[in-house]
Amino acid sequence: MKAEYVLFDMMDSNIIPDNILCNAVISGWARSGSDDAILHAEEVCNRMDALGIEADGVCFNSLINVYAKSNHPEKSARSLQVLERMEERRVAPTSVTYTLLFEACQDDDEFLMKVFESCIEHGLLDKRLQHSFMDYGPACIKERLGGSIPYTWSENANRGPGGMSRNQIKMNMKRGSTGKDVSSFGWAR
Repeated sequence: MKAEYVLFDMMDSNIIPDNILCNAVISGWARSGSDDAILHAEEVCNRMDALGIEADGVCFNSLINVYAKSNHPEKSARSLQVLERMEERRVAPTSVTYTLLFEACQDDDEFLMKVFESCIEHGLLDKRLQHSFMDYGPACIKERLGGSIPYTWSENANRGPGGMSRNQIKMNMKRGSTGKDVSSFGWAR
């Protein structure tokens, strides 16, 4: 992919790109459909680490997406390793992270159970994930979702990396007070 060559040229020339550019290349590999996408995406991450470029939640989610879209036999285990890396680096997962993990692990009940446990531990079980687990999850998860769902399982769902939901941001932002409003975040409807 041409974008990867440009990125690596920059890195080799001591021009340090930001994580946004690196993420664009990782996302490109997720969409490529290439059998080598995982190798290339991991190489981008390895070079980021070597140069001290901190991966954010978007970068990690993009890497999980590469696994989710692949046919790699170990995609479930490897995508959960990305979640572990996120936690080690104190990068907070989001509902998007768990949606991508569900996609990557849906063919393996053991790993899907780990995704479910981690999801409810972080309070990120949103409605879409509830439906996905009910429709495609193993019986043990379906049983747990069959009754009423404790609030703590979803208390942080639909929140961004900063922890605030769109409605909380809207309530806290006063139009004109800072010269910006919610539309500046790209979340206006």
